[in-house]
Amino acid sequence: MKKQMNEAIHARRGVPVWKKIFLQLSLLACLGVFSTSYAIADSDLSVQQQVSGTVTDDSGVPLPGASIVVKGTTVGTVADFDGNYTINVASNGVLVFSYVGFTPKEIAVNGKTTLNASLEIDSSLLDEVVVVGYGTQKKGEVTAAIASVDAEQLGIVQTSSSIDAVKGQISGVDIQASGGRPGQTSTVRIRGRRSITASNDPLYVVDGIPLIDGSESMSDINPQDIASMQILKDAAATAVYGSRGANGVILVSTNRGKVGKTQVRYSSQIGLTSAARLVDMMNGQEYAEMKREARRSSWNGTIPADVDVFFDPVELKSIEEGRSTDWIDLVVGNGYQTNHQLGVSGGSENTTFNSSIGYFKEQGIISNQDYERFSGRINIDHRINDIFKVGASFLISNSVQNWGSNATMGEALAINPLGVPYDDEGNLLFLPTNDGIRTNPLNELVDGAYIDERKFTRIFAPIFLNIDIAEGLNWTTTFGPDIRLGRRGQFRGSLTNDNRGGPGDASITHFDTFGYTLENLLTFDKAITDSHNLKVTLLQSTQNSRSEFSIASVTGIPYESQSFYNLGSADNSIVDSSLSEWTLNSFMGRINYDIDGKYLFQASLRADGSSRLAEGNKWNYFPGVSAGWRISQEDFMAESAISELKLRASYGEVGNTSVAPYQTAGRLQGTAYAFGEESALGFALSEIPNAALGWEVSKTLDIGVDYGLFNGRINGAIDWFRTNTVDILLDRSLPFTSGYNSILQNIGATRTQGLEFAVSAGILDNPNGFSWKMDFNVAGYKEEIVELALKDENGNPVDDIGNNWFIGQPIRVWYDYEKIGIYQADEEALANSQEQKVPGEIRLNDLDGDGLITPDDRKILGTDTPDFYGGFNNKFSYKGLELGVFFYFRQGQTIRSDFHASNNSLFARYNNLDVDYWTIDNPTNANPRPNENQESPRNGSTLRYFDSSFIKLRNVSLGYNLPNSITEKLGMQELKITLSGQNLLIITDYETFDPEVSEDAVSAGSGIVPSNKMYSLSLSAKF
Repeated sequence: MKKQMNEAIHARRGVPVWKKIFLQLSLLACLGVFSTSYAIADSDLSVQQQVSGTVTDDSGVPLPGASIVVKGTTVGTVADFDGNYTINVASNGVLVFSYVGFTPKEIAVNGKTTLNASLEIDSSLLDEVVVVGYGTQKKGEVTAAIASVDAEQLGIVQTSSSIDAVKGQISGVDIQASGGRPGQTSTVRIRGRRSITASNDPLYVVDGIPLIDGSESMSDINPQDIASMQILKDAAATAVYGSRGANGVILVSTNRGKVGKTQVRYSSQIGLTSAARLVDMMNGQEYAEMKREARRSSWNGTIPADVDVFFDPVELKSIEEGRSTDWIDLVVGNGYQTNHQLGVSGGSENTTFNSSIGYFKEQGIISNQDYERFSGRINIDHRINDIFKVGASFLISNSVQNWGSNATMGEALAINPLGVPYDDEGNLLFLPTNDGIRTNPLNELVDGAYIDERKFTRIFAPIFLNIDIAEGLNWTTTFGPDIRLGRRGQFRGSLTNDNRGGPGDASITHFDTFGYTLENLLTFDKAITDSHNLKVTLLQSTQNSRSEFSIASVTGIPYESQSFYNLGSADNSIVDSSLSEWTLNSFMGRINYDIDGKYLFQASLRADGSSRLAEGNKWNYFPGVSAGWRISQEDFMAESAISELKLRASYGEVGNTSVAPYQTAGRLQGTAYAFGEESALGFALSEIPNAALGWEVSKTLDIGVDYGLFNGRINGAIDWFRTNTVDILLDRSLPFTSGYNSILQNIGATRTQGLEFAVSAGILDNPNGFSWKMDFNVAGYKEEIVELALKDENGNPVDDIGNNWFIGQPIRVWYDYEKIGIYQADEEALANSQEQKVPGEIRLNDLDGDGLITPDDRKILGTDTPDFYGGFNNKFSYKGLELGVFFYFRQGQTIRSDFHASNNSLFARYNNLDVDYWTIDNPTNANPRPNENQESPRNGSTLRYFDSSFIKLRNVSLGYNLPNSITEKLGMQELKITLSGQNLLIITDYETFDPEVSEDAVSAGSGIVPSNKMYSLSLSAKF
């Protein structure tokens, strides 16, 4: 903190002469007012004299704007930009010098005409301040599990999303990419999953206002506008957010202005991207060999002649000429990423501001996929007087994402490599072979042929009024409107995989959301005695959301150049629309109490009333309590090398707003009726209304230790937690005679428990030489289902095999037969008796040993829950040079690869992964024999399970800070150049694009886009 203060102070130097003259004239005018006031109010004082001097910190740096007041009066002045001041004061008076962040100092005049004051930083402020729900706390006073990420950490990885930048940097926060498309959002899980069918996404709060669209809307915020992010992990921390805090809360604080000289910041980055990894598909020769084998008369029969295997002249010509087409190489190329940011900040003692504009563009490695965002922000804070302060944060953002066609990658993988993309005249072929199923993926990339354009405009403008009612008593009113306007335009031309020569189709979808939050916060913070401190927080909150959806879809586009902009000219239109509204009213109270800063207590209670729930069941209450003991503050620890040691424990209950609007009332859907001899349209209930529906509730116990060694050289935290989630929403099956398949009820339960460890260490700290800072975090958890809708005759919960839900197992497991090899030539009788198979087919594990393969032989093969995950970051610096190396890892999870389901069928009609398959001459146990009579091998699902553990070199960067001797000549405060690389290395046994696949994607399907690696050059400057 001291370093940051000194930097801010130094930033105020170099003020133009005209500004100094203007300030001095203003101060002289103020002196006249002060002096007159002083003469009237204090005419009985002794002889007045003029005193001047300089106010500095303890290192001699001037403190512009420092306050100088005559003790016991209202007479005062402020120091100019060089820390100089002049004031009239009685010869026997006392001057009080003060400055934000420093300890006030009193100096007696004693007839002196020159008084210089040196202020010391307030040691109580050296304890880092962190943002918590509805307020701030010193880090040493926090009794809940809260982790912080600052702007420097967010800047390690160049990305469009601040959420993606956090990946691997916080223990217990598991962030996974959904694919390699530009602008594609990541999936965030804080301490695992709790709900089986409802959302497990955390709540996002920006500048005190909850976002209406969660992780989707976080992509509207420029990462470089963020000052810090706090992740509230346990229920004691999130209980103040009540029904929305079950999955954790991410608090985002944006940059605000600081007192001092106006500062201009500029940063620019350009990077070249390419696929981090590609897959090994068969080339033409390998595909031909597979196709021949697939046509073998039997597993040990003969292979027909080529003229009886290949009926397409194109295939025969390719075989004859040795021709092969690498379709992936044709559709996957290079992309780029560029990012520019211009910011201006500064302010006076009364008004501070921070403004910025940003531009981000990422061109994907597939030509018609890109993401572009323009953003602008201005944050203003103004102190009207000693009582009132107002502030506003205004964000406007516009983004355009061109999603591209899923068929581009899917067709490039599956299409016959013996086919050709162009005819003899160089024209693009729609069907590279006579097979009408597989189309040329290059047709998807023709300009205007396939469009999926997603536009979003975001306006986010919270404002606040802060009132200092009395000492220690503060009132804050905040109003935060949040508007997000979305439009998705789609067009698919005739010669695309969707339409296959038929008429083109198009659609326009609008989804507009308007929400607002109005909150009143009353805070009482006062020392009761010298050792007892009390802080009380009271909240009243109202949040409202209104979402409108409309879609117009047509087929038979008369001319394709109109794209989706003239739907009225087409036939067969379909129109639909909907409206969803909800309101949440809340009250919250919280008490913080500490004794000598050693013994810490916190208790909170929030009441939420929601329009989503039925009458009589709208309100729920969420308590939280925590306590801490700062052992390091005890006298017996005074001489210890332990600079921080705090034990803390917490318990809290939070909800998951998983009940959709109108769900408890019973919604209607259109249905067909027999009306006499005619059919008629009518409406019926789409679900059985359940007025008793409520929120899922998570109850968390957390025990943690915060530690620091060697005066903070090493610090970190260890946490153990257990979360029991009850009243989970599940469908209970109903008899068909009821007219419905199921009813939604609060009947499930899960448990998640885990351990987290984090450490930061300044291993070497030499400001004038070599320094090395290391950050490491690792976490693991066990997830299990405790209760389901199904019960046995004794009321005990039983497994729901149909949904792959098992008591005592994680929420998502892979339940299937287990492949133990391939039936070999000498096992023909065994293959027939056990599974009615022949040699060359998959052999399954007979778990019960009855000599037959039955459903009882299935088992749980794995889960997508990792054993542990985390990150390891190192920063080395020597004078102006900085080297950063950041690894991200995830270990022990199993992936079910839909990619292999699509691309390892061994059907030999489509291309295939280049795998080791069984033949009579190659008795492998890896993959079965190709077979034209089986579109997928029997029990082919057993080929899709893989260990997807990985270690990624997330980022490596080399930066150089130009020395002051150069930057001063350039009129700059700072100039830094950085060369970096992202995702340059992936260590894994999983052999496709990327083992890091979010749970939402389940696994890498054919339509997924490879993740990228990037080399980039960036420049940042401050003026």
